[in-house]
Amino acid sequence: LSSGTNALKFRTLIEQLGAGTRVSVLIDEYDKPIIDHIDDLPRAEANRQVIRDLYSVVKGSDGFIRFFFVTGVSKFTQVSIFSDLNNLNDITLDPAYSQMLGYTEEELKTYFAAYIEPIAKRYESVYPDIYQAIKEWYNGYSWDGEHFVYNPFSILKFLSQRRFADFWFSTGTP
Repeated sequence: LSSGTNALKFRTLIEQLGAGTRVSVLIDEYDKPIIDHIDDLPRAEANRQVIRDLYSVVKGSDGFIRFFFVTGVSKFTQVSIFSDLNNLNDITLDPAYSQMLGYTEEELKTYFAAYIEPIAKRYESVYPDIYQAIKEWYNGYSWDGEHFVYNPFSILKFLSQRRFADFWFSTGTP
């Protein structure tokens, strides 16, 4: 690693932060720099190489890392970014984690009831059962085909704006 590379900076950051207590590294949408340039293959490949260099640091810094969690839309084993990391565990379709990335109905009723009640009063003539309406709008995905979870982004926007809308759809580019 040369002294000014992003990979060296990433390693230094992990090692400095993890010197006392091991760190957690959370990376969302790891593949976005590639997918954003999928129509420009030289650029996508250059981005893939930069990302690969960054992630090659993780295995060598294992002693400083407590937890490494990565999300993306492409299967990481098919992108060859993580070829140096042969100890990753893909939990995408693992039933043990099927309710990890979203709110369950129980969590919604337990932790958000105080926020939902004023919205329920506002919409009682349109949606007599506010929880059923929330379920129809935002209980949209399942990782195991059995348990469904509410979209966290949409739920938080719904609670913040106190109205129903296609919040998740509006974040993407059609």
